[in-house]
Amino acid sequence: MKKKGLLCLLIAGAMALSACGSNNASNSDNAGGSDFNDEVVMKIDGREIMKSEYMVYLYTTSKSFTAVGGDDIWTMDFDGQTADELVEERTLKTLQSVIAAKKYAEENNITLTDDQKQEVASASEQFVANVPQEDIKKMGIDAESLAPFMESSYIYSLVYQALVAECEVDEAEKARYYEENKEQIKEELITVELDSIVLDDAQKANEVAEKAKSGTDFISLFQEYDIDENARLKEDGGKMTVYKTQLLSSFGLTEVPEIGVVTGPIDVDGTYFILRVTSITTPQESEVKEKAETTFVNQKQTDYSDARFEEMMAAQKVEYIDEAYKNLEKFHSVV
Repeated sequence: MKKKGLLCLLIAGAMALSACGSNNASNSDNAGGSDFNDEVVMKIDGREIMKSEYMVYLYTTSKSFTAVGGDDIWTMDFDGQTADELVEERTLKTLQSVIAAKKYAEENNITLTDDQKQEVASASEQFVANVPQEDIKKMGIDAESLAPFMESSYIYSLVYQALVAECEVDEAEKARYYEENKEQIKEELITVELDSIVLDDAQKANEVAEKAKSGTDFISLFQEYDIDENARLKEDGGKMTVYKTQLLSSFGLTEVPEIGVVTGPIDVDGTYFILRVTSITTPQESEVKEKAETTFVNQKQTDYSDARFEEMMAAQKVEYIDEAYKNLEKFHSVV
């Protein structure tokens, strides 16, 4: 089965060494165990990548895949690649980015402050506390040995910010982007305020919707029938404000209902929504311009930083230690 649309989501977050997993196992300070052989598995630009470091990045990348596609993702095909092959590719690129960032940091005197090092230490302890012991053992880490890898990821973020600062933005190009995209951005920034009643039974939802459409006070119906008991106790419990585009996509609508008109029930995965629009707000020109300029600058900076990293990574030499690399464990059930 092909899932091309997942690729962008799977890439997101690959750099983050965050506390994945559940707190369902206690972890000793030496969770790696004495039988863990922390050998060199590859070299990037001559820098040795130990098994423990590689496995930490493999773990976070694997978990990001599972978070997006569930366990079934490991049986999927991605344009001729297996999920495992794609994970290995993303793990390598992450490591290459980290090595490139460390080299740039060394050349430009970018270092962590004492406060940042303390953040790293706390994050390392949290990671080890939250990850199942079985996976900690596969990584061969404890909080102390994880800290240098965390520091490398922190350095990466600082280098990324430094590269962003290098990027020069053409003011004329920014103004042109605004003129070309202002109508679309204006449409995207339209907000809709509405009252809602949420139910979990189709028949009851139809009955309540008919009452609302027949003139029964909408707020009274919300307070009587909405399934969220806590929301019913709040004065504005059934109110929500959403972007127009979000409203249309979330509820499968082609246009925003007229103000005051009751719509629904709308079935969203077995939950039924009855809606009544109370106001529609069009953004000010200044808001549209600010959004356009921010979007343009952010994209330019991202493109520049990504290109600089790609340039640095393209110059790297990657050497695999085949005997060690081919025997690495995975962080999912073998299929």
